[in-house]
Amino acid sequence: MSKIRLLVHLGPMKTGTSAFAAHLSRRASAGTLPSSVIYPTGDLWFTPRGGIVKHHDLVEIAVAPLNVTGERRRNTEATPELLRERFSAIAAEASGRGGDVHVVMVCEIADQRATPELGKVLREYFDTVDFVIVARDQASAVRSLLGQQIRMWNRTDVVTLNSDDFASKHAALGSYDYSRLWDKWNVGSKDYTVHFVPYRDGAGTDDLSQDIFTAVGFGDFPHSPDLLGGERIHSTFSHRWMSILAAIKRWGLRLAAIPGALALGRWAFDVVVRQAHAEIERNSMRPRGTWTLSAAERSFIREVYRESNQQFRDKLGTAATNARWTEWFAYTLGTVS
Repeated sequence: MSKIRLLVHLGPMKTGTSAFAAHLSRRASAGTLPSSVIYPTGDLWFTPRGGIVKHHDLVEIAVAPLNVTGERRRNTEATPELLRERFSAIAAEASGRGGDVHVVMVCEIADQRATPELGKVLREYFDTVDFVIVARDQASAVRSLLGQQIRMWNRTDVVTLNSDDFASKHAALGSYDYSRLWDKWNVGSKDYTVHFVPYRDGAGTDDLSQDIFTAVGFGDFPHSPDLLGGERIHSTFSHRWMSILAAIKRWGLRLAAIPGALALGRWAFDVVVRQAHAEIERNSMRPRGTWTLSAAERSFIREVYRESNQQFRDKLGTAATNARWTEWFAYTLGTVS
């Protein structure tokens, strides 16, 4: 009998989700995905919040536990009832295609905000449910997340390139704590299977995408020429431009009480962002002075997550001895630079 199988990339953020989702979104919109693969867009999902379709509304299926900041749910147009309507539509579309069909979704915030209840609901509509959590080394993940938030004017709580403070804050929140995520999602449920996939900075998007498909037994990822060279959705600016952006944000906060100061700060911020992008375009093959963490900062982050990573390695069991995980743990535990 043919089966409808679902793969949900749960995240975390900064683990290649945007490039993965962008590629599948484009092919779905263009109608060039194989008939055996469905990436829900258009009528099968909700209106995207940008050019890349992701499925963050999945977290609305069940009310997540309160976190340390008191956050419980995102406010979106999606209700559990509307989500069930979408699941039914996706399943109907898959059934109409005949043969085995693979449904792929991306919800990079689900690693922490969703609960295992999500798997129970999804299993009502799909023959199998596979969750994927991509484990990126924490130094690279923290650097990428800090860089992205510095480049966002509305993230007024991130106004410095101090990665030590940033890493400590996110470690306290449970971000990139794969041992904790293992315990959260491996609860003996028969509704879904969870897979952890290793990822180190420098891996190409196409390789990581294939690793995700391979982990759940989906066969070949639907590659295309626009992905094979790798793809960066969130550009990395030079240290100079990153420092200027952080300074503008700091001064904007200090002078916020002065009429017009915030508007002027936002204008200056946007000008610098455009200049930084122009520099990347001029030097796309030879980026100069790209902002990165120092050896001391990387070492600090490794120490913050050392105990968690050691516990995670133990929980993986024999899987931790394969070549990809051996390399990952050698890097995250600091036995190689």
